[in-house]
Amino acid sequence: MTSCPSCSNPLPLSSISEQLGAARCPSCNLLIDLSSGKGVAPRRVAANVVAPEKWKIDAAPGSLTVRWRWFNYMAFILIPFTIFWNGILSTMAFGMTDGMTHPERLLIGIVIPHVWVGVGLVYYCLALFLNSTTVQVSGGLLTVRHAPLPWRGRRSLSTADVTQLFVLEKRGNKGSISYELCAAMRDGKRQSLVRGLNDELEARFLEVRLEQVMNIIDAPVEGEHRR
Repeated sequence: MTSCPSCSNPLPLSSISEQLGAARCPSCNLLIDLSSGKGVAPRRVAANVVAPEKWKIDAAPGSLTVRWRWFNYMAFILIPFTIFWNGILSTMAFGMTDGMTHPERLLIGIVIPHVWVGVGLVYYCLALFLNSTTVQVSGGLLTVRHAPLPWRGRRSLSTADVTQLFVLEKRGNKGSISYELCAAMRDGKRQSLVRGLNDELEARFLEVRLEQVMNIIDAPVEGEHRR
C-alpha cells in the first residue's frame, strides 16, 4: 500500500514506521495500520490534549507556533528577596567607597560572588516579566526561542532529523519536579528543547502537537517519563 485509504494521497517514506507497522498520512493525519491498510485510533489522541491556559497557539497546515510568557507567582517571591539582597550589597558598596567618593573601589565587586548573584537575580526577575518562549514548526525547521532578553536554550533543528519527541521528569535536590521536552535525532543523539516545565500536561501538549504537525508516529523512548 502506497497511498492513504482515506484521502488517497501517496504516503512518503518518512511517514512510515516499519518497527510499529504503522504510518501517518501527512495530508489528513490519519494513523494507518499497515497490516490491514485501515485507519486506526492513535495511541495518544491529540484532540484530547488540552492547551494550557494563557498559551497562545497558532496552527496552520504543516506549521505550528506555541508561545507562552514566563511570568508566574515566583516573581512575587523573588522581587522582595532581590531587593533585600541588592540593598545589602548597595549599603556595603556605599560604605566601601566612602559615600561614593571613591567609585573606583566598586571594581572590587567583580571578584565577589555575592555581587554576581545579585546581578543574576535582577536579570532573572526582568526575564520573568519580559520574556516569552516560542516553539515553532515551519518551513522544515523546529525552533525554540526565548526573547526579548537573551537566554540560553535557543534551538533550530531540521524536522527531517527528528525521529521522536519525548518527555523527561527532573527531580531537584529538595523534591521539586519539573519536565523537559527532548528530541531523539536521526544520528542517535538527544537534544533538549524546553526545560523547566512545571506541569506534565504542558510537556505532553507540546510533545503530541509537535509530533502531529511533524508527522511523527509516537513510539517509546528509553528513559522517557510515561504516564
